[in-house]
Amino acid sequence: MTWRSALSVVLVCLGAGLGVVATLGVTVMRDWQDRVHYAGLSAIGTVLIGLSVLVRESFSVIGDKALATAIVMLVASPIASHVIMRSGRERTLGDWRRQVDEEVQGR
Repeated sequence: MTWRSALSVVLVCLGAGLGVVATLGVTVMRDWQDRVHYAGLSAIGTVLIGLSVLVRESFSVIGDKALATAIVMLVASPIASHVIMRSGRERTLGDWRRQVDEEVQGR
């Protein structure tokens, strides 16, 4: 077994482990805000799996696609989490510009 194969196996195991932890976190958490944070963790697992493919295949067509997927996940995941959190806050509190310490109507 070469060092590239060993490193790719370690990266895949770490990525899959983060995916399992993120799935359990989404399942166990009570609040939707906590669930969004655990869903963001799964993006790191996807990046690790993409890096594993890059280590194993080097810079080829397959490796370049894995690298592009990892970069897209690194950029898109925080943006999606922010949009979900903002829309949830707007749904819960009304206008998103409202101050946190202001009284919420309807409670």
